[in-house]
Amino acid sequence: MPINTAVEAVQHWVNTTYAGVSGYAPIAEDGSPGQQTMFALTRALQHELGIPELSDNFGSGTLAKVTAHGPIGPNETNENLVKIVQGAATCKGYDPGDLTGVFDTATAGAVAALLTDAGLADRIDGTVAPKVCKAMLSVDAFRLAADGSPQLRAAQQWLNSRYLNRSAFFVLACDGRRSRVLLTALTFAVQYEGGLTDAQANGNFGPLTQAGVKAKGLIKAGSSGPWVRLFSAVLTHYPAARRFTADFDEALAADARALQTFCHLTENGEGDFPTWASLLISTGDQARPGTAADTIDEVTAARAQTLRAAGYRTIGRYLTNVEGTSLDKKIKPGELATMAANGLSLFPIYQTFADSASYFSWNQGYTDALTAHDVALGHGIDAGAVIYFAVDYDATDTDVTQRVIPHFLGVEAGLRQRGGRYSHGVYGARNVCSRLAAEAFPRWSFVSGITSGWTGNVAYPLPGNWAYDQISTIRIGSGSGGLEIDKCVQRTGTDAGEPAFGSAATPLADYLDWLDRLHDLAVAYDRGAPAERVLEYLRAGRYDNWQNRRLAGGTDAGFIAYVDATGLARVRTYRDPVAGVDVDVSRFGSATLALLRAPAQAVPGRGDFAGWGGDLVAFYGGWRFTEPATPARDYCAAKLATSEIPAALDLAGLVAAVDAYHAATALAAGGTLGGHLRATDRGTRYLRFYRGRFGSDPNAATTAAQSILVDTGDNILKAARALLLRGLADPPTSVDEQLRQFCRGFADRLATLAETEQLQLKRREVS
Repeated sequence: MPINTAVEAVQHWVNTTYAGVSGYAPIAEDGSPGQQTMFALTRALQHELGIPELSDNFGSGTLAKVTAHGPIGPNETNENLVKIVQGAATCKGYDPGDLTGVFDTATAGAVAALLTDAGLADRIDGTVAPKVCKAMLSVDAFRLAADGSPQLRAAQQWLNSRYLNRSAFFVLACDGRRSRVLLTALTFAVQYEGGLTDAQANGNFGPLTQAGVKAKGLIKAGSSGPWVRLFSAVLTHYPAARRFTADFDEALAADARALQTFCHLTENGEGDFPTWASLLISTGDQARPGTAADTIDEVTAARAQTLRAAGYRTIGRYLTNVEGTSLDKKIKPGELATMAANGLSLFPIYQTFADSASYFSWNQGYTDALTAHDVALGHGIDAGAVIYFAVDYDATDTDVTQRVIPHFLGVEAGLRQRGGRYSHGVYGARNVCSRLAAEAFPRWSFVSGITSGWTGNVAYPLPGNWAYDQISTIRIGSGSGGLEIDKCVQRTGTDAGEPAFGSAATPLADYLDWLDRLHDLAVAYDRGAPAERVLEYLRAGRYDNWQNRRLAGGTDAGFIAYVDATGLARVRTYRDPVAGVDVDVSRFGSATLALLRAPAQAVPGRGDFAGWGGDLVAFYGGWRFTEPATPARDYCAAKLATSEIPAALDLAGLVAAVDAYHAATALAAGGTLGGHLRATDRGTRYLRFYRGRFGSDPNAATTAAQSILVDTGDNILKAARALLLRGLADPPTSVDEQLRQFCRGFADRLATLAETEQLQLKRREVS
C-alpha cells in the first residue's frame, strides 16, 4: 500500500518541531494516521498552550486551556496551533492544503467538511471550537465505516447536534458503529431529556436517571420526538432492525417486541421502563421478577421453602469449594434430594479461582472438566446436564482470544474424555459469553449482568444463547430459612435445570413413541420436511452450537418453541436393549441431521464429521493428551467403542453414530424416524455400517479415518478438527506410521464388531 505522503509530512513536522521538548517522544514517520500521530499532535497542542506535563490524553485540563485560549481561526497568531489543526484534519482524511500555519479558506473548508460529517453543519463559523479541537485530535471517524450502519450514523449526528452544548457531552464519532462511548452518550442524552442538570448528569443509569425515564420516557405507537429518537438509537445495540426515527410507528414497535422477547420482558411493543433499562444497563430493571437464583448457601428444607415462596424454581449451586480458602459453598450431601423434594431444579456451577487471565489455559480447562464431571457424577446429576464454568473477571478481548477460548476448548476435550455425559456452559460478561458461543462450544450462557461496570457488559447485547441473566444480589427469608441469592432471569426454552437425580434412561419403546409424537407435531407445524424438523429438535438438546450449524445448517427455532409450548418433555437418553448402553438422543440427532443434509461419500465429509468422524478426532486427542506412550492400536483396542471405559468415542457414541448413518440413509427415501428405528435390526448395526460405509474393507476404513484426521480438503472441517485438537503441541499434518496405526486400530475395532454380529447372525440362522 502506498504511503500517505500528506500524513507523513505531518509526522515529520511534529517530530522536527517538538524533538527537544520535555515529554515529547518522536513517532514513526510511516504515513499511518493512527493513534500515535494523534497522541503526538495532542502533546504538541499541550506544549503550545503552556501545559508543563504532556500526555496523550486530551482531558479536562487540556480542554480548559483550549477554552481559555478561545477558538482557533483566521485570527490565530500562533502558527503552530494552526498547523496542529491542519495536521489533525489531514490525518482524518480532510484536505486543508499544506501545513502553512495560516488558517486560510482550504483549512476552513476542511474543518467545515468535518463538522458537516459530524452533524454539526449549523455550527460552522470558520473557526475550531474547543470541543471540536478535542474531536479532531481523537482517533474517531466521522465518515461511515465499511461495517457501519447509516441509520446509526444518523443517530450519532443527531446526538452531536442536539447535545453538544451540554458541558459533559463531547463530539461523538459518526462512523455508524456501536460502542461503549455511544451508549454512554445515549445515557447522558436520556438524563438531559429526563430533566437532569449538567451537574447531575454523569452517564450512569442511577436513581435520578431511572426516575426521569419513569416520569417522561414512556413511549408507544403514536409517540414522537426526542425520546423516540433516543429509543430507536439505543435499540441498535441489540439484534433489532437499525432504524433511527422520531416517530414511533409499527416498525419500531415490532423492533421493541423483538427485543422484549429476546430479553424476556413483557412483549408490549412499547418503550416502557424495563425495556429502557435493558437497553441502557446490563442489569436491566433489577426489580423485575426472577425465577432462578444462584447462591453459596446450602439449600436446606427451610431455605427451599423460602425460595419456593419467593417464586424461585431453578437454583445454581457450586460443585466444589476453592482449595486454600475458607468459603464453604459446595453442594452438601442430601442437598439435591432436598431441592428435588421441594420442586426446585439445579443448574450446577464449577468455579475455583477463575478471576484473572492467568488462571485460564487449555490444560486448566481440561483439568477442571474432569473434576467437574467426577463431582457431578458423584452427586447423581443426570446425563445431559449443563455445568457452567466461570469467567469471573472483566476479561478483555485479548484475554478471551489468548486465554479463555483455549480454556473452554480444554473443557470440551475433558468432558469428551469422560464420555460426554455432561455439556458445559459459561458464566461471564456478555462479550465473553457471546465470543465463546461463536468460537468454542458452550451450550448455554449464564450472564453476569450484575457486574454492570465491566467492559464486557457495557454496549454489548445479551448473547444469543443466554439461559440465565444474573441481575441483583438480595437477601430473602429470615431465621433458618434466610439466605442470600443472586436473582436471575431465566429464559424460557433454554436450560430448565435438573429437577431429578439418578434418573434411568428412557426405555426404547417410550423413546420411539416420543419420536412419533414429535413427527406428528412437525406435520402439524407444516414448515419444511418433518424429518428435518424432528432432527433439529433432537440436536437442540445438547448439540445445537455454531459448529454443528456450520456442518449441517440451521435450526428452525419456531419449531423448537412450538414443541415446547405443548409441554412435551424432552428425552435426553434412551436405553439400547441390544448394546446395553444409554444413547444420547441429541448426539444421535445431530449426526443424523448432518448425514441427511450431507450424505456420506467416498471421501469423508461434514456428515461423517458430525458423527463418527468428529468423535474419532476427539478420541485421537484423548490418546495424545493422556497416553501418548501407549501404542496406537493397543489404545484403540482397549478404549475405542467400549462400555467399560469412558472416552470420546465409547460404545454409546459409536451406537449413536452408526444408527445415525442408517437413519439418514432410510430417511432420504422417506418415512418417519420412529418408523425406521422400529424396523431396524440392532443386532446387525455394525455389520451393515461397516459394509455400507466402508465396503467391509479395513483398508477403506483406515483411509477414511486418515482423511478425517489429516487430509480433509474442506476448510470448515479443517477448522473444526483444529479446535478439537487445540491442546496438542503438534497436531497431525501428515500420515505418519503412528497415525496410520491409530487409524488401523479404528478399522480393527469396526471389523471386530461386525464379525461378532456376523457370527451371531449365522447362529440365529442355524437355530
